[in-house]
Amino acid sequence: MFTILVRLDISGFMTIAAKKKIDHDRMKRMILDAAKELFAKDGFDNVSIRKIASRINYSPAALYRYFSSKEDIILCLKQEGMQKFGDAQKYLADIEDPFERVKECGRIYLAYACNEPEYYDLLFNKVAPSFCNPEKWAGKSSQSFLNFKETVRECIETGVLGDVSVDTTVAALWACVHGLSSLAMTGRLKSSLPDIDVDSVFENVLSFITIPQIEREKMRKAKSDEDKK
Repeated sequence: MFTILVRLDISGFMTIAAKKKIDHDRMKRMILDAAKELFAKDGFDNVSIRKIASRINYSPAALYRYFSSKEDIILCLKQEGMQKFGDAQKYLADIEDPFERVKECGRIYLAYACNEPEYYDLLFNKVAPSFCNPEKWAGKSSQSFLNFKETVRECIETGVLGDVSVDTTVAALWACVHGLSSLAMTGRLKSSLPDIDVDSVFENVLSFITIPQIEREKMRKAKSDEDKK
């Protein structure tokens, strides 16, 4: 009988501990979600610990039980956002054709912007705040960019993109997909061009830059001749 009582007591203790852990995790999630919304809306500098606490009806002092500083909250959100972005890219390594990999990179970027607008804004629109450690801020985001750059380099080396600068091509593709993402996530693209598909726009841009130089010259000459008629 004594053994049974001890087991019940231990079981009860474990349940309380588990409940505390769940409550702690739930509270952290509430803080992070509130901070994510506020940072996206007002920017890093205009959001304080007090403002985050007020959003969830909590005291500022109590928030420090979960996060040591505003920087800690920002970096935690950045890490979460990069984890989600990284998870979406895991299968890229299985795509052997570098050009197909570039296209898929664009699709992933566009989908992430539309499905996770607040994380997207945090990762790709916000500049690192001055109070954040630069190395911690960069984290895996720099690696993701380097992977994309390497894929573009492969496309150039295999002749898919012709004899062009890696950095210039990366900048052009990034500007294209980032602009499309911003237009898509704000709804401006659909409001102006309701029948447009963002993936097809990106692929059209890729198709254009993969046309060999000699073909582009032919197209320009044909257009020029037509205009002269």
